[in-house]
Amino acid sequence: MDMPSLIKIGLLWIAVVASALAVTHYSHVSRQTYGQLTAMQREANQLQVEYGRYLLEQSAVGSLQRVEMTATNGLQMRTPEADEIVMIKQ
Repeated sequence: MDMPSLIKIGLLWIAVVASALAVTHYSHVSRQTYGQLTAMQREANQLQVEYGRYLLEQSAVGSLQRVEMTATNGLQMRTPEADEIVMIKQ
């Protein structure tokens, strides 16, 4: 083999090794990114569940306020004074 052929083969060999290293690096980066994506999706699901619970709690509090408003305004009910409360013992 002459010298120019050896140089071409050497350059091709370097290109193949560099390409293999690049593929390895980007495969690793891809796995890390996918792991982060999975963790964030898990966190998003947990936050969605928590948001649903807060909506239920808000609904319950809202309905309690509605009951109190209806009792006060519609039925003229009020909170008894301390001297109006009678404790019954069994």
